[in-house]
Amino acid sequence: MVSSTSPAAPLLQALFDLTPAEARTASQITEGKSIEQISFANGIAPNTIRTHLKSVFQKTGVQRQAELVSLLGVTIK
Repeated sequence: MVSSTSPAAPLLQALFDLTPAEARTASQITEGKSIEQISFANGIAPNTIRTHLKSVFQKTGVQRQAELVSLLGVTIK
């Protein structure tokens, strides 16, 4: 399911001390994009996206993409 309102990358950076790349990745995950779609759109390897995602998980305290989407949906409301 695609979120109608995804958090902006700068907001995520400020709230969770994410790097710009981590914030972009988190934002795109909340938009319902897959790792492969994010990789293609940003011109970087899927493993790089996975690395960003692992860092996002650590900084936000979640363990799964679904938890991240839920957290970010609650955070921005």
